[in-house]
Amino acid sequence: MQFHVNSTIHQGVATLALQGRFDFSQYSLFKEQQEKMLAEPGLKAVVLDLRSLDYLDSAALGIMLVLLDRAREVNAPVTIRNAQGVVREILDVAHFDRMFTIED
Repeated sequence: MQFHVNSTIHQGVATLALQGRFDFSQYSLFKEQQEKMLAEPGLKAVVLDLRSLDYLDSAALGIMLVLLDRAREVNAPVTIRNAQGVVREILDVAHFDRMFTIED
């Protein structure tokens, strides 16, 4: 499945819904959406919705850490939601629960 990012902002909460396979080749697309979202005035929080994400690799994990750092610069906590299957397993092995809030 082709990678896709759908970004929305509602009441200061930016949601990036990821779909497909997330790897380094998707960095430019993700970064474009990330920067647009982080520049929003009144941003209070960021949500990564991984419900439709089929796979992510170590490069994608690094890209998510960059998002976390950038969001911290604007005082916006990052929450990961709806990770399941192999995606959740990868996040668990990488101990992302120590850096992100992860919600089912």
